[in-house]
Amino acid sequence: MKLLTQLSALLSLLIIASTCHAKASPYPAATTELTIHSQGKRMSGFIYHPQGAGPHPTILLLHGYPGNEKNLDFAQAMRAKGWNVAFFHYRGAWGSEGQFSFSNAEQDVQAVLHYLSDPKKATELRVNPTLISTVGHSMGGHMSIAGILDNAAVNCSVAWDGANLGANGVGFINDPNTDIPWKSYSDSLFMLNSWSGAKAQQETKQFASELDLLNRAKNINARPVLLIGANTTVIPMELHIEPLYQALKATPNSQVTYQVIKDDHSFSASRAELINTTAKFLTKNCK
Repeated sequence: MKLLTQLSALLSLLIIASTCHAKASPYPAATTELTIHSQGKRMSGFIYHPQGAGPHPTILLLHGYPGNEKNLDFAQAMRAKGWNVAFFHYRGAWGSEGQFSFSNAEQDVQAVLHYLSDPKKATELRVNPTLISTVGHSMGGHMSIAGILDNAAVNCSVAWDGANLGANGVGFINDPNTDIPWKSYSDSLFMLNSWSGAKAQQETKQFASELDLLNRAKNINARPVLLIGANTTVIPMELHIEPLYQALKATPNSQVTYQVIKDDHSFSASRAELINTTAKFLTKNCK
């Protein structure tokens, strides 16, 4: 009798295991490492896949300067909501080949967008190439807005306390209204190859007009944009965010939203609010 009971229990376990295996998705949530080329240099990255065959709406998540805060809690949250989230390091940043610069980073964003929307690669990565949005923090906020303004195929854009690298003709490195010593801070960024405070200062002075997002605002073409500011002087809102909001709002049929979360530059105490606000915007407008 005892043996029969044990055999019955074992059979039940085998049936349960077989049922669970049968229900397992052939397209589970996963992570794929990426090597993306920009101007002949290799950039490291990865993409978080949600469960399901897709194709899925996709977010290109863009880190700031230099990228210590990567916002991967947002990436995981959006994967759970059915989004692909791609992340990469710009040329010359964190081991990616080449030299870092702000202009190079703008080019790199476009290289990744083209990579994700390539028909063969999109199929492989379960990406819906008609539903690609950009989200970025700080310098990555600039890259997110530049990404949509320079690429008519991008669906939506979000910037979290985003810089305008050419703001007011001086750029954020030379901004007298911030309390961050950007030049000396830039000298400490050993993870950015061939970079220094002097180079940062020179680039933002020499190419301020080209880097100024206001000069490209007309390219938005009624696509949805969300700007979230933080009430700090790291990125002074009155110089970087509010003029960009006004420039985008002045375009025909604008769909730009601006709000402030009272927190530090990285939204350290407001992660849930930041993620939920962004997710609600993307779900409503961008998929």
